[in-house]
Formats: sequence, structure tokens, C-alpha cells
Amino acid sequence: MKEKLEEIRQRIRVCAKCSLHESRKKPVPGEGNPKAKIMFVGQGPGRNEDETGRPFVGAAGVFLDRMLKAAGLKRRDLWLTNVTRCLPLEGRRPRATEIKTCAPFLLDEIQALHPEIVCPLGSMALSLLLRKPTRIQPFRGTAIPTENYFLFPLLHPAAAIRNPALEEKVLEDFRNLRKFLDSDPILKPPPGQKSLF
Repeated sequence: MKEKLEEIRQRIRVCAKCSLHESRKKPVPGEGNPKAKIMFVGQGPGRNEDETGRPFVGAAGVFLDRMLKAAGLKRRDLWLTNVTRCLPLEGRRPRATEIKTCAPFLLDEIQALHPEIVCPLGSMALSLLLRKPTRIQPFRGTAIPTENYFLFPLLHPAAAIRNPALEEKVLEDFRNLRKFLDSDPILKPPPGQKSLF
């Protein structure tokens, strides 16, 4: 597993498949515990992540750490990653072609880690993992069984930074994640559910 994750990391570091590589300082592979049962998937790197080459080290990462603490989770036990791996110019949202180009890295990480729960942070990550345009609001804070793991969508911490009125909703999502973990869930995929792989 560690070898596979390192191979993915190296592919991300040298990737030049889309124009985002031209303006990045450092690409941002996923990182964390290779035995993690829970994976968090954000949208993409911000300026601090672009500087360091590490996910969730900026303001959203600080906020995420607060939410993890509220859910009784520790960063060292998790895997943190993103949909895209390079910072777009002027912080714009990644384009559909850029998301499509980066998607195999995320799917390879999931396949290598075999997490029990994948937590998409925001609509972009949820849409990619459900393979259709999807808003986060109807699904946030609830479990969605798939063939291989539970999806547990959460509002992105950055949403609460941009709009402090959302902080309580983000906290509610993470508390619901804690309740779900405490329920000791057993994956029973719905009939006919297709694998992502």
C-alpha cells in the first residue's frame, strides 16, 4: 500500500497534463495515515498548500482541525486529499477539464487505501464521487452507502470562513459524522449499486 501511495504521489509531482502545472509552485498530493479508515476530500489547494505542497495547511486546514477535534478525530489517523492538485491562477474554481484530468489520482488513492468512509467536503468532491452534478446541501451530514465505502458529505470548512453564519452548520455536520462513527456502521450496498472502479 505504501508503495502504491508513493507511486501516486510521484505521478502528481511530475504531472503536466493540464495548464494548471504552468502556474503552480508545488503540486499537492494527499497525505496522512496509510491505514486510515476515513478520507477527507477537498476541492483543491489554496495559496498555503501551493507554497508547501501539503493539503489543508492554510486557514481552511486550521478550521478543519477544530472541526475534527469536535468530532473526536485526529489528523494523524486520517487521509487528507483533494479533487485537484494544483492552485488555479487567482484562486478561480477548477474547470471541468482540470477536474477530469486530476480525477484518476483521487480514485487511485481510494483504491490503494480502501477507506471505510470517504467524506467529500463540498459539492465539487461529492459530484465527482457520485459521477453527476450534485449539490451538497441535500446530502450533508448523512451517510450514502456505495459498493466499496460510505460517502459522508460535509460542508467545506472554507465555506464557513467565507460565510461565518455557516460555522454552526459545518460543526453540525462533523457532530453527525461522530454519531455515525459511534453507530458502528456496517456497509450493506443497495441492490444494483455499481462500483466506482
